Amino acid sequence: MEPDSINRPEVLASLRAAFNAYEAALLRHDVAALDAFFDDDPQTVRYGVAELGYGIDAIRHYRATAAPVHPERSLRNIVIRSFGQDTGSACCEFLAPDTAMIGRQTQTWVRIAGAWRIVAAHVSLLNPEALLPS
Repeated sequence: MEPDSINRPEVLASLRAAFNAYEAALLRHDVAALDAFFDDDPQTVRYGVAELGYGIDAIRHYRATAAPVHPERSLRNIVIRSFGQDTGSACCEFLAPDTAMIGRQTQTWVRIAGAWRIVAAHVSLLNPEALLPS
């Protein structure tokens, strides 16, 4: 891949808009919108804090039964990168007042038929006391 095809401003802006729309849907617990952000494919994967979502059906089942995230959830250390016109990643940490844990979220996004879709995601929690000094 040519270096000038990485992190093109117009691609990053488009991907960031999709990422922000996903987060807004998550905060309002819009299950239909959240489902639509994931690629409708049996090979789409979402590893959650307490579940393994292999395939869009498993992801939809999880989302239909999941409790809403805390409405005051906040993001930090957001890193969004794009590779070419149609592939990117988004990584961030999240915090919520109902836990002392640090949440971590990683998403692989691909533009499919003109729309950004998540093809792989991973969510985990970290006890801040377990962090090693840097």
